[in-house]
Amino acid sequence: MYKLLYSPQAQNDSKKIVSSNLKPKVQSLLDLISQNPYAFPPEFEFHLDK
Repeated sequence: MYKLLYSPQAQNDSKKIVSSNLKPKVQSLLDLISQNPYAFPPEFEFHLDK
């Protein structure tokens, strides 16, 4: 398992992530990166507002 280090900008952005209710999704991606930083991220959907 790898150790993640956060820059000062990332620490500031974490407050925005919590306020936008994206914390569970971001946490799952960070867990994936900490296990294998070279893995492909999971599939996602594009949301196009028309």
